[in-house]
Amino acid sequence: MTMLSADAQIRYLVQWFREWSELQRSDFLPILAEKYANKAYVNGILNSMSNIDCRDKPMSLFECRVKLFKEWFVQWTAEQKHNFINQISEIDAKFAEKLEGEIHNGVENNHNNHEINEEEILED
Repeated sequence: MTMLSADAQIRYLVQWFREWSELQRSDFLPILAEKYANKAYVNGILNSMSNIDCRDKPMSLFECRVKLFKEWFVQWTAEQKHNFINQISEIDAKFAEKLEGEIHNGVENNHNNHEINEEEILED
């Protein structure tokens, strides 16, 4: 069995990302953010993904692809990681925006929008 080059791995992942539903992309978001920010997420899909070998049922195609992403990502250079993020960002700008927020803030920062709306209401 031949090992895929990092460029081939990235091509596969970008193609899979294109095929994923909004829900799958939102499940992938914290996984990706964790890799880029070196943060550990405690809830969501990561808990189930960490126990993947102890399951009764086979992994879904999505879970297999996430598992491959995790295995491949650690072997990529910084440039390859940057290239992957750029390609994903070109496909889905909203996803890229959410990812940026996750990486820098840890959570999406919706509080600012709410405060602005309250101030506008008070001014009226």
